[in-house]
Amino acid sequence: MSFTTTAQSFWVREPGVGEIRTVDLPRPGPSDVLVRSRWSAISAGTETLVFRGRVPVDQYDTMRAPFQQGDFPGPTAYGYLSVGTVEDGPDHLLGQTVFCLHPHQTSYVVPAAAVLPVPDGVPGRRAALAGTVETAVNALWDAAPLIGDRVACIGAGMVGCCVARLLAGIPGSRRP
Repeated sequence: MSFTTTAQSFWVREPGVGEIRTVDLPRPGPSDVLVRSRWSAISAGTETLVFRGRVPVDQYDTMRAPFQQGDFPGPTAYGYLSVGTVEDGPDHLLGQTVFCLHPHQTSYVVPAAAVLPVPDGVPGRRAALAGTVETAVNALWDAAPLIGDRVACIGAGMVGCCVARLLAGIPGSRRP
């Protein structure tokens, strides 16, 4: 297989200004995968903060994405909802559709341990939302609601809807 040496990557050059950059890809090592991105979702809340340069300075480390390049407020390549196909790497992953917490980029090289195979029957575009569900699960772990607690979910964006759906599964919860 011929190795792709460059990719197109979305960068926030400065607050409110985005651009597509050509980036060099490292050659995959024995424990890496080369993923060709097929779907990349945008977290409207978080990525709008990043795009507008409104990430609070005291949150720079907390909001840093796993494979983020650059720094806040920019230039930075940010994002964490990517699904693609493994084109090079360990045999058991070749050709697999995988999820990765990677910025918006056409191809990328990451450690094989950083990708999760998408189960058969799950559409790739839906799998791109896995990070959103993870955020909702983390919110519930942090809030630790118990049976019989009264909980209000404020916000009906992607994360808010996921939180509300998870809350609905707690015994004793009720919908308005």
